[in-house]
Amino acid sequence: MPRSPTMEDVARSAGVSRSTVSRVFQNNGERVSPDALIEVHEAARRLGYVHNLVASGLAMRHGRQLGLLIRDATNPAYGHLHAELNRAVEAAGRTLISVTAFRHDYGTAEVEGLNRLIGQRVAGAFVGTGVTAAEDLVETVTATPLMIIGRPNTHPQIDSVSYDERTHGRRMAEEIAARGHRRIAVLVAPLLYSRVFDLRIRSLVERCEELGVATVPVELLPVEQGVVRALDAARDEGLSCIVCPVDYVALDLLRAAAVRGTRIPEKVSIVGFDGLGDGLDLLGLTTFRLPVREVAQRAVVRMEELLVRAQEDPEGPPVGTGDAEPRTGAEIEARTAQHVVVAGEFMPGRTLSGVPEHLLR
Repeated sequence: MPRSPTMEDVARSAGVSRSTVSRVFQNNGERVSPDALIEVHEAARRLGYVHNLVASGLAMRHGRQLGLLIRDATNPAYGHLHAELNRAVEAAGRTLISVTAFRHDYGTAEVEGLNRLIGQRVAGAFVGTGVTAAEDLVETVTATPLMIIGRPNTHPQIDSVSYDERTHGRRMAEEIAARGHRRIAVLVAPLLYSRVFDLRIRSLVERCEELGVATVPVELLPVEQGVVRALDAARDEGLSCIVCPVDYVALDLLRAAAVRGTRIPEKVSIVGFDGLGDGLDLLGLTTFRLPVREVAQRAVVRMEELLVRAQEDPEGPPVGTGDAEPRTGAEIEARTAQHVVVAGEFMPGRTLSGVPEHLLR
């Protein structure tokens, strides 16, 4: 079986040095003349040479590939994040490779997926999931710059650009209270299910308490039963609104309401979060739209800064207390992760109205 052509073969065929071929394939032709660039690509085509991204410096920290660990791309929030991040990465002259952890793989699959990304020697990695604790993530990665994107994070060693879920929850509570609701159902799930859901709902409940709105928790899981429990609670306890932690749960609730003949919002109002699914405007679902594009763009800009820092300081900042404490403000800032949050947009809809008439009597 004939061997595969190598970079040296391409160099000989094109009449250039191996370093020139390397610059063509690993650095997008930087510092290579147009004539040499054409010769190298023609030689590669003739020989059937296919450049190996993983084995080359392209996939190293100073290379062009970035990795993304994404969770359940069937969820519109993650699907949109994947698309917008890919667009922002390409605009920065890099490429994005991704690994998906499915919705119910709690933690373990996410860490394994991140390890697979790092094993491909990506320059940096984005973590766009809602489950694994930052403490577990930081144990996984040492030399490779890591950033959490689209989920709550305050870890001092991991940068993040996230949706402002605390503001989203509080703003939704204010919209509900402004329409006269005083007793509502709130679908809740364990922290392990989603840190995003947990922050949204905790923030909403906190603001409801401040506004004098009583909240009745209803177990969400399993979702098919949780939405039925919420409708039962609204009927039996005189609750005027049901808060869903995400739009796909709100859609399941609308389906369950339709099956039993419960009219929305005449009998009970419904709200959700994310605002990204196709057709939500036609359904009139009241929700909060996530600022996915802005988060993705800001995350890529920050990652570029982290990559520059990684090149300048390959060893990275010292971890732990010890004696090597930073002595100046600039050193402290350089060694502290940045956490940026971006607020989305409230999307009014027909599913949130005033208190139903039968509850006012």
